[in-house]
Amino acid sequence: MQPRYQLSYFEKLIRIDLRKASTEQKEPDRSVFESILSDTLREKNSMLECFGRYLYDLGKRKQVAWYISMHQHQLVLLMDQMAIHLPEDDLISCEISLTDTTWLNLYKHIYSALNELLSFLESQFTRYLDINCKIPSSYLIIAKIWFAVDWDDLQQTFDDTVSDKDLLSIIFQPIAHFLNADTADESISYRRLYFLKELKRKLTELLEVRRENEYLTDKLKDLLLYLNFNSIQYIDYWTAIVTREIEEMPTVREKLDRLIFLQKKVSQALTKPGFVFNTLDASLQNQLLSWLTDEILYYKEKGQLAGNGHTSDELARWKDFKVLTAFSVPQLGNIIKLLMESGFYLNKNKTEVLDFFSHFFATVKQDSVSAGSLRSNFYKDNAAVSKAVRDILMDLVNVSRKGTSIIS
Repeated sequence: MQPRYQLSYFEKLIRIDLRKASTEQKEPDRSVFESILSDTLREKNSMLECFGRYLYDLGKRKQVAWYISMHQHQLVLLMDQMAIHLPEDDLISCEISLTDTTWLNLYKHIYSALNELLSFLESQFTRYLDINCKIPSSYLIIAKIWFAVDWDDLQQTFDDTVSDKDLLSIIFQPIAHFLNADTADESISYRRLYFLKELKRKLTELLEVRRENEYLTDKLKDLLLYLNFNSIQYIDYWTAIVTREIEEMPTVREKLDRLIFLQKKVSQALTKPGFVFNTLDASLQNQLLSWLTDEILYYKEKGQLAGNGHTSDELARWKDFKVLTAFSVPQLGNIIKLLMESGFYLNKNKTEVLDFFSHFFATVKQDSVSAGSLRSNFYKDNAAVSKAVRDILMDLVNVSRKGTSIIS
């Protein structure tokens, strides 16, 4: 069965008949008004009655989807052509009269009929609608009113509770652009309208369940991942934040641990099916995972180039590091000797152990402990030093028993 186009009457009426008649007559006479109105209502009711039956006869799902989508696009186009002649207030309320025989009132009747047909398709055949289709200008006007109701308060609340202004700017920018959109020129799709409405709802919910003094930045990022907010600005922001965080980590191992954790978190995140901010780009989840995979591969290869042992940056981290102790050099040498002779330190080479301590330990009186001085005190027997070490060990035992800090 060949699909039949059902909007021919309205196309001819709007694009030819009305244009011609309105140029010939300042206002329509009653017979013209009633004739056009009667034909319009009859055609609308006929379409409402036969839409479902006709689509059932089509049978094939692809044919039905194409048919609904085609009529959706044409209805929006015809509504916008009529909207040019109507004030914005009439597009919202569209109050019509049966006695006011003016072109304006007739335009309202025709617009109302088209709007009823589109609403019927939207409610009865939702699954077949083209969500990339432009919304009618009246939808844009009504949606802007809905968004503007508490938008300033919502922005202000987030501004007061979230310190990351760059993130807020990226989130708010699409809604701000929507609110500033020109009704006549802007092309906003059903998909974009659904997305922005859901974004505003989720932002509102986030504030409603927020606990006092709760930090919302991470929750905002989770929300954007859930809604597939794949704007270029947000992806640049996210990767820049992670890059700065990774660069501040001293070792390749720490960098890899963090990147792998983020990869796991992003991979396991729940996302809202069918939602996307930009249909021309890959999903936010896929783009972030691709970037993280590249970063992980880079740092793994960097680590391998440095050899199988510690990487150069890991060794460089400890180059000037010292463990600062309250021991004197004699006490430090005595304690090391005690621990080695008691079998707590298992290294066999005493020289290497003493060299290690001399390199990485310092006392409050000496910033640098010489290996020779430490070896001398290691082998020296000094009763006073031994007694001081015993006192230190007894203090440690007492602290351990009490479970209190030795530094108080």
